[in-house]
Amino acid sequence: MSASTFYRQIGLESKLPSLNKKLDKKNFYDYVDLNRKEKDVITKAIERMELTFLLTPSTINIQPFINEEFHYEGIMFITIQLRETATDKQISVIDEVIHGTLPNPTINVFQMNNNDILISTCMKRLNKVNRSSVVLGEIHHTTWINLDYQTQIVKDFIQSVHLTKINFANFYEFYKDIDIAVQAFQNANIIGNFQIVKDEQQRLQKQLLIQQISVCETEISKLKTAIKKETQFNKKVEFNVKIYQLQKKIAELKQQLTL
Repeated sequence: MSASTFYRQIGLESKLPSLNKKLDKKNFYDYVDLNRKEKDVITKAIERMELTFLLTPSTINIQPFINEEFHYEGIMFITIQLRETATDKQISVIDEVIHGTLPNPTINVFQMNNNDILISTCMKRLNKVNRSSVVLGEIHHTTWINLDYQTQIVKDFIQSVHLTKINFANFYEFYKDIDIAVQAFQNANIIGNFQIVKDEQQRLQKQLLIQQISVCETEISKLKTAIKKETQFNKKVEFNVKIYQLQKKIAELKQQLTL
């Protein structure tokens, strides 16, 4: 399956026609201030890039949201077909370029030749110094998704971003709901299940716990690597004790997430 399957499963294809408008890479080179590395990545890693859906008040019953900080007049669904040689690092570069370049909030759907997809979102606000540019918030992204073999996390995610579950009050609320769902998918790989938290204070508290879990897991990974290289038995024992303590801390943090 492909990105089109994702659009169909969330109810987008039945809501409005797809544009499938090719976005020429040359336009990024000519009209966007990219450095040499960014240009090189776009040239080598992208097979095709298109504007698949454009949500505006004239195409869908959602109102703009405009104030001093946010300018959400519409939402763009961008499909990026990657070359087989594309690396995670290159994808991150492309992702940030697209989010930072296009004025409207974008939902980036990356697709590999095996038809696995990766979805990325990023809340953005107006630059108070230069009103023609934007300031990016944290970029959230799913892992690679195979829609033919859906895990429970994927099923829960698809259900959460179906148009019937999204807030249609305005484009800010609409996009925020999808961004929260993508962040929940990202967190699910750490905590083991998909949790949507709409309350901002609760979400921030949970995010702090998840960040602590992630730090512990990174430290465990480093210690396991150190054990493989270590020749002294007492050092190996010391590292294993630290791993046990970190695993215990992770269990306690995960317990707090369920409260």
